[in-house]
Amino acid sequence: MLIALVIGVTGLVTVQALGLRSLAAGAEPLPLPPEGFDYVWWNGALARWVDERGVDYDAVRSDEADLRRFVATLGVTGPQTTPERFKTEPERLAYYLNAYNALVLFAVIDNWPIDTVHDVHGWLDPREGFGFFYGLQLPLDGERTNLYELEHSVIRPFGDARIHAAINCASKSCPALVPYAFEPSSLDAQLEAVTRDFCSTAPHVRIDDVSREIQLSAIFEWYRADFEEHARRLGKPATVLDFIEAFATPEIAASLARARSEDFEVVYQPYDWALNRSVEP
Repeated sequence: MLIALVIGVTGLVTVQALGLRSLAAGAEPLPLPPEGFDYVWWNGALARWVDERGVDYDAVRSDEADLRRFVATLGVTGPQTTPERFKTEPERLAYYLNAYNALVLFAVIDNWPIDTVHDVHGWLDPREGFGFFYGLQLPLDGERTNLYELEHSVIRPFGDARIHAAINCASKSCPALVPYAFEPSSLDAQLEAVTRDFCSTAPHVRIDDVSREIQLSAIFEWYRADFEEHARRLGKPATVLDFIEAFATPEIAASLARARSEDFEVVYQPYDWALNRSVEP
């Protein structure tokens, strides 16, 4: 009895110390059509919240009740609980990409105010970002998951490196959150567009002629294997730089090819985890 009590108390203290928490939507799900999944509200919300500068979190907060309803919908509907609504791979991948971005915004707002996702933590932090990406248990598809598991165990296994340009971690160094929903019918074109933007704009890709550096987002280093494998499937040498050249605008691709021919050094940039606000407080 005493041993069980000690184990129970120790477990409780560990949970609290690590900041492990289960977030509930606390709202009724949105109505859905007879088939498929409806992204109409999510599409409109992103158009209101997002611009080229980032995310207007005041606008997100003003729509929090509806965001919670959308999260509640994701919580009870998905490829596992309602597979008849997600018959194709684009339907499933679009669902998970939208879910990741929605759950990130929900987690930010549920922990508001924060200046960075690293502000979400317990007494202990085994690694940077643990509290936000590991510690928060979020409702999805009849279960609870965390953002790390959703990205690494669900989305990455689709085997498409373009997803790294589509999901947003609410931080300045992330690929930009797009002001529209990912839709199954146009998913391939949308992934092409976000990847072209990611591979063509600073700070994600920058050719610095003064320092003779090819400066890249740390994302290209973290997920090097994904980008290399994607480049290989395109029939190109399996390198990060060949992936970037394949998707960059012609101007950036030409600059990158020149820098490579002149043996510029590849340098991965420090990641800026400051919140991707469109308006600074």
